[in-house]
Amino acid sequence: MNISYCINCHNRLWQLKKTLEHNLNFTITGKVDLCILAYNDDSIEPYLTEHFGDYLDTERLKVKTVTDSKPYSFGYVKNLSHAMGSGRVLFNLDADNFIDGVQDVLLTLTDDEICISDRPAKDGRGGRIGVTRNTFNQLNGYLDNQKFPDDGDFVIRAIQLGKRLKRAECVIAPLSNEP
Repeated sequence: MNISYCINCHNRLWQLKKTLEHNLNFTITGKVDLCILAYNDDSIEPYLTEHFGDYLDTERLKVKTVTDSKPYSFGYVKNLSHAMGSGRVLFNLDADNFIDGVQDVLLTLTDDEICISDRPAKDGRGGRIGVTRNTFNQLNGYLDNQKFPDDGDFVIRAIQLGKRLKRAECVIAPLSNEP
């Protein structure tokens, strides 16, 4: 597997319904998958099984439901979704985000680089972060301290390890957080 797009989803099925079909167009059997962690949300897995069973069968789409008494923590759930990925490159993607110009950049990403959005973080594109599995492991993933924003900390720690920034064009704005 080359790339795993890692999504954590907690009460965001309404957004996933709007982004998933677009994002699945970027998956390729055996090369690119989309991993969705449904955190304390029992609506996502049945929906995906019913509507996207073919993608689940070919493992272009993976879903896992985790029921946990631990309070929602950005770092914790991102680490869980990244653990689902089998790609050489792991890319964080929120349920309200679309895959666009990033895939070509990710296919050439090296252990010396971290891929970030070319857009400002104010609208949610700042969380589109890609690293090789080796880099993710060197960083021990995202910090699980319920601190927000965890994305900035992740990028800073990668830079401190000597990783170079590689910017990817992220043209499509995320969905609004209002249903």
